[in-house]
Amino acid sequence: MARRGLMHAGLLLVLGGLLGSGCQQYEFEELPSSVIKESRWETTIAISAAADILFVIDNSGSMVGEQLQLGGSFGAFTAELEDAFGDDYRIAVVTTGVESPGCPPCGGTYPSSCMNETGESGRFQNRLGHNDGTILDPNFSFTTDPNCPAVMSAAQKSCFYDTASERGIALVGTNGCGYERGLEPVRLALSELQAGQPFLRENATLAIIIVSDEEDCGRVGDVTEGISNVGGDICYYSSKGRDPEERTNEPDTGKPYELTPIDYYYNEFMKLKGNQVGMVKFAAIVGVTDPEDPSTTEITYYWDDDDNRYRVNAACETPGCKAQCPPPQDPNNPAQQRKYKNCLTACEAKPGVRYINLVEMFKANGDNGFIDTICQNNFSATMKAVGEFVRCPKIFKLNEPILHPDLANILINDQEVPRYSCGFSDQVRLVECSGPDDGSCPDGVDCVPTWTYQPPTDPPDPKAKGGTISFASHYDPCEFFETGESVHIELVYVIP
Repeated sequence: MARRGLMHAGLLLVLGGLLGSGCQQYEFEELPSSVIKESRWETTIAISAAADILFVIDNSGSMVGEQLQLGGSFGAFTAELEDAFGDDYRIAVVTTGVESPGCPPCGGTYPSSCMNETGESGRFQNRLGHNDGTILDPNFSFTTDPNCPAVMSAAQKSCFYDTASERGIALVGTNGCGYERGLEPVRLALSELQAGQPFLRENATLAIIIVSDEEDCGRVGDVTEGISNVGGDICYYSSKGRDPEERTNEPDTGKPYELTPIDYYYNEFMKLKGNQVGMVKFAAIVGVTDPEDPSTTEITYYWDDDDNRYRVNAACETPGCKAQCPPPQDPNNPAQQRKYKNCLTACEAKPGVRYINLVEMFKANGDNGFIDTICQNNFSATMKAVGEFVRCPKIFKLNEPILHPDLANILINDQEVPRYSCGFSDQVRLVECSGPDDGSCPDGVDCVPTWTYQPPTDPPDPKAKGGTISFASHYDPCEFFETGESVHIELVYVIP
């Protein structure tokens, strides 16, 4: 691709590598150099015609409503998949339970948290769940169907959730482990336990989607389980590195409050696809304080006078949820008080700090991380966005606006993309031209913008505060490049 000048030569020193060598006149040339600011945005996408999608669904006691919402919004997700991949996608489900001292297999007598009869610990689930009770008072039943395998094809998508029967593998129940582990089951499922039932395909994008209202508790052995009056909150102590009394070690055992580092899981997941950027995508729908700035989410504590212990503050709560919790008819009835308190707690989500940090690692390397809050009444928009995230992107969202498209430069795989090109329909060649009035293109082929900038909407999309970039159909990177290629896109531009 031939390089093309972008601005008046008088601004070359100000904008450095952004500019070519042209001397075209622009109205911005009179701007003082002190107000001209350059920004840079980049991403790496992998060209893939197939997807392997692993859902990690929290099956702890507070996840009834979220599981139903996930199932009900699944159609918005698969619509995006089918537009991108046709029927070449597969789906599997694991839970956040990993067998440990505090979470043994279920038996005739078992504690409040246990492994279901299918087994968990990274095992793909195939039980079709149904809530025979209500959201406030759930009662799950499970069946199996030979037509619903643990690894579902596009033709079997109703096995994930069937809206008519309100039954599906997505409804994993609420008797799961109280020490929720969202990352370790992925490693177990894809690296160790599923050798006899292969899930990953060589040229398919791997998408990991975690839905949880709790924090990740690392690997078994990271925390001491069963400590009286602490329970699963020890996962938060270890995630933060200190407990509510600012101790960095568990006082009874001396064990440090620490978990398997997040970068361990990042490296393990990337290795699954040969460390090819863009072939692993990580999405988390978890507890965040501010969806527009998830990094502000923190683990903090408060003192619970009723239970005489510290508890973890919620990161968020589902709007209107607590108003549906029936207050106890008898304020002196402990069982009614406990049921009411449990209902209020189920309306909240605790901070998912480790998931947030892992999303940021994937975003930093090719913008392959996605996050949204679990505290919402309808997941349809979120699941549609996750579907867009999994597929090869058609629209690229910016954090900062472009002052003017003529003050921007796009490079793909280190080659500058011409601002205008001949709009051939075969998507196999890119021929530069100078603009709509250029008649150098063959008969019947117009000279059109190779890419288009759309300014921010009003009100702005929180995930596209700077507007969006899209490519012309004849140079759509998802179609122009070959399956299996990694495509690095870099935008250098002047911001207001």
